[in-house]
This record gives sequence, C-alpha cells and structure tokens, in this order.
Amino acid sequence: MDILGKSPIPIPMFIVGKLAFLACALFIFIRSIGVDSMLFESAFTRQMGLIFYVGGLIIVIAALLQLGQSAAVGIPAGNTELKTHGLYSLSRNPVYTGAFIMCIGSCLYSLHLINLFLLVLTVAIHHWIIIREEVFLEQRFGRKWNDYNQRVPRYIGRIKRGEIRGKSE
Repeated sequence: MDILGKSPIPIPMFIVGKLAFLACALFIFIRSIGVDSMLFESAFTRQMGLIFYVGGLIIVIAALLQLGQSAAVGIPAGNTELKTHGLYSLSRNPVYTGAFIMCIGSCLYSLHLINLFLLVLTVAIHHWIIIREEVFLEQRFGRKWNDYNQRVPRYIGRIKRGEIRGKSE
C-alpha cells in the first residue's frame, strides 16, 4: 500500500494543513527551549498541555496502528477496508481527533498567538479534508459506510441516533 494517496482538497491547501499541524504540534518545544513571549503561562496550563499532548499522540499512534495497511496521507489509491472497530468504533476520525487534541495541548503549554492561529488553521483545513474524505468513503463503501456514519460520531462527544451505552436500539 502506498502511504501517499490522492489529496481530497486542492494540493496547496492540503500541504498548508499538514504543515500547520506539524508546526502546531512542534510549537510545544518553543516554550521548552525558553522562549518567553507567551500570552499566558502557569504550571497548571503547562501540565494540562502535556497531558493533552501526550494523550493526543497516543490516540494518533493507536489509530494509525489500527488502520494498518489502509493508512495513507490523503485518499488511498488501492483497495482498503472500512475500519469500524477499536478507536474507530468511538470516532470516525481518531487520527484527526488525536491530532487536534495534540494541538490543543501544544496551545495550552505554549499559549502564543501564532500557535493559536496554527490550531485554527489545522482544524479548519483538516475538517475540510474530512468532509471530502467522507464523500469518497460513501462512494467506495456505500451502505456499509452509511450505517457506520449513522452509528459513530465524526469526532467525539456525542452519541449517534439510536445508540445507548454502545448498543443499538
């Protein structure tokens, strides 16, 4: 399986989104090397930032491992299977959700205007990517995707129609 797939959005925006995520994810190290131009800082926000960052990183790694051969940057060209178990039973996009949590952690740890801008840019572009990927998934997997889409939230934080404690009505 090729790790580089087809971009679901215009390539320049796709690249900007990936670079914004990378910069936001790495911005945590700006504070670590002693840059003191943060908007606000406290031991509590730094600790919460580290907790969010590490938690998001763990989610990203676990979700990528669960994707296995289906993992790709962009839409995979080859045949893949729809992942619906593990983290994918809780979120249709655990890789992106974990990445967003990492960026929130980075912002809590290194509260800076540039980092906040990178977070907003990362979320906005990746949400656009997700919307376009969902069109592809519906075309590729049809009813199986539609059933999954009805059952599992796009990100986290809400129970889908007919779901109570993990059991469909």
